[in-house]
Amino acid sequence: MEENKQIKLEAFKLHSNVYFIGSEAVSVHLIDTECGLVLIDTGYPNMGELILSNIKKLGFDPKNITAIFHSHGHIDHFGNTEMLAELSGAKTYISRIDNDIVNGTYDLSWAKELRLARLPFFSCDVLVEDGDTFNFGNTTVRCVHTPGHTDGVMSFIITLADGKIAAMHGGSFCMSDEGKLLYIGFTELPNETYYLVTQTGNHITFGGKRILLR
Repeated sequence: MEENKQIKLEAFKLHSNVYFIGSEAVSVHLIDTECGLVLIDTGYPNMGELILSNIKKLGFDPKNITAIFHSHGHIDHFGNTEMLAELSGAKTYISRIDNDIVNGTYDLSWAKELRLARLPFFSCDVLVEDGDTFNFGNTTVRCVHTPGHTDGVMSFIITLADGKIAAMHGGSFCMSDEGKLLYIGFTELPNETYYLVTQTGNHITFGGKRILLR
C-alpha cells in the first residue's frame, strides 16, 4: 500500500496551554494541564515520530500524556493512539458510536480509501456521550456530539488555564450523495464566545468566533 506523505510542521503554541503538534495534512493538539498532557487525535500512522519529536521540542515528556481524545474514528485521527497509550499509560476517549469503527465492528476507518494498511483493532477506555465533561485540574474538556463527518463525531469545548474557552470542531464537513462538500455544525450562539481551534484545509485557525456546535 502507498504510504501517506506528510509535510512536517514545527510545533507551535496556539494560545494559553494549547499547542499544535500535527502536520500539514491533519491536526494533532496538545493541552498542558495540571493533571498531565491531553492530546486531541493522534494523526496518520506514519506520524508517530513527528508527534513524539514535537512534544519533546515543546519541552514536554510524552510519558506524561494522561488522556487521548479522538474527534472521530477515521484512521488519520487514531493512527498512533495505541503506541502513545502504551508509552504513557494514557486513557483513551472516543464517542460510543465511533468506538465501533476503531474496534472493527464497522469498516469505516477510511484506511482502504486512503491506501493505508489497516491497524489492529482496539477499543477506547472511555466511551463518550454528548455533554460529558472531563476535568484535568486547570483545564476542562466538554464533549459535544456533532455528527456528519462520521456518525459519532465529537467536538470539544475546552476551558483553558487562563479562563478562555476554546472550541475545536471534530469534523467540519461531509460529502453529500452527489459529491458536494457540505459544511455542518456552525451557527451563531448569542451571549457565548468561543475561541475556535480547528483545521480547515491546510490551515489552522484560532480566533474569536460565535458558534454553536451541534
